[in-house]
Amino acid sequence: MVNGISGQNQNYSAFYRAAAGNAIVNQNDVKNMVNFLNGQQVSVIPEPSIGEMTLQTLPFAAAFGGIQGFQALRRNKFNVKNTINNIKLASPYTQRSEALKSGLDNLKKEYGDILKKNVTPNATRAPFGFSKLLDRIPGYTKLRSTGIGKAMGKSGAGWIMVLDAVGKTLSDVVPTFQQLGFSAGMKQIAKSGTQIIAGGAGWLAGDALGTALGTAIGTAICPGIGTAIGGFLGKFLGGVVGSALAGKAAKSLTGKNELEKVQEQQMAEITQQVESDPNTKLALAQETLAAAEEILAQDPNNQDAQAAKASAEKVINELQTTIQQPSQQTTQEPTAQQNVFQQTTMNGIPVVPGFNGIDYDMNIYREAMANATMPMGNQPMLNPLMYNQAGTNIFNQPALTQQQTTQQITK
Repeated sequence: MVNGISGQNQNYSAFYRAAAGNAIVNQNDVKNMVNFLNGQQVSVIPEPSIGEMTLQTLPFAAAFGGIQGFQALRRNKFNVKNTINNIKLASPYTQRSEALKSGLDNLKKEYGDILKKNVTPNATRAPFGFSKLLDRIPGYTKLRSTGIGKAMGKSGAGWIMVLDAVGKTLSDVVPTFQQLGFSAGMKQIAKSGTQIIAGGAGWLAGDALGTALGTAIGTAICPGIGTAIGGFLGKFLGGVVGSALAGKAAKSLTGKNELEKVQEQQMAEITQQVESDPNTKLALAQETLAAAEEILAQDPNNQDAQAAKASAEKVINELQTTIQQPSQQTTQEPTAQQNVFQQTTMNGIPVVPGFNGIDYDMNIYREAMANATMPMGNQPMLNPLMYNQAGTNIFNQPALTQQQTTQQITK
C-alpha cells in the first residue's frame, strides 16, 4: 500500500492484498504518525499463512498450465484427440487403485538420480538466452551435471534462488551497505544468503513431495488426464509451500534484517521523546493531519493516510483538553487557597484540611499562630488585651496603665 509520501510498497502482491483486505493498524498513535511522516507503513497487512500463499499462487499455476496445454496442442497440430492420447501414454495408469504406484513412479522419474554425482544434464534450458548467461557463472555448468543440479533444474529451485537473490540484493544488501556501512552489510549478506539457500532447498523438497502426492491424487480422481494435471499442480504448489516453510524457518533463525533493526530502534527513540512532550506531540499530530488530508484528497482509499489521520485526530482531541486543564487549574488555585486561609478557628489559626502538607505554606501557618497567641495579636475581638477607640476591651474594662500592663504580662 503506497502511503503517498515515500512510495514504499507492501511486501505482498496486489492480488493477495485485494483478497485479504485486513490491514492492521499499530495501537501506538505516536508511532503511526512518526512512521507516516517518515514514509513508512502505518497499516500493515499481516504476513499470509501457508494456505493463503498457496491460494495466491493459483492464478500463476493456471497461467503456466494454460501455456503447457497450448504447447501440447501445438505439438499435436491442435488435434485434441491426439493430445489426450499422448498424455495418457505418458501416464500409463488406467485404474484408480494404481494411485500410489503412479505417485512413486513419477517421483522416481523426476528425482531418482538426485544423489548421483554425475548425470546427464537436464535438457530443459532457460528461455530468452539466459542459459548462456548462467553458464558464465563459475561452477554452474559443473553443477548441472550432478544429480542435485539436475533436480534443481527440473524443479525450478535454481531459478527461485536466482530471483530471490536479485530481490534481496536490491532491497536489503545494497541499502544496508549504503546506509549502515561495511560491517552491517556483511551481516546482511549472511542473513540474506541463509534465507536464499533455505528457500531454494525448501522449493526443491516441496516440489518433489508435491509431485508424488499430486500424481497420486490425480490418478485417484481420473487416471491419465488427472494424473498429468495432478502431477503438475502438486509440483508447482508443493514448491511454493516448501519454499514458504523453509523461508519462515530461516527468517526465524536469522531475525530481522539490519535496516529493520536500526529503523525500529530509531523510531522507538523518537516515539519516546515525543510522548514525553505534549507540545511536541500536538505539533506532530497537526502536521500529520495536514499531510494525511492532502493525500486523501487525491487518494481517498489510501489506508496509510486514513490510519494516520485517525491517530492524529485522536491525539489532538486528547491533548487540547489536557493542555487547557492545567492553565485553568493554575488560575483557580490561588483563590481556593485564599479562601482556606481566611477561615479561622476561635483562636485565629487557619484551617488546614487534612494537614497533609500538600500545597500548604507552613510560614503562613506559623504567622497565624503567632498572631493568635501574641498579646497584641491581630484578632481584636478575641484578644482581651486589644482595645477599641473608646479605650475599653470586649469586657468594657478600661485600658490599663503602662505599669498595670507590664504587671499583667509578667504574671
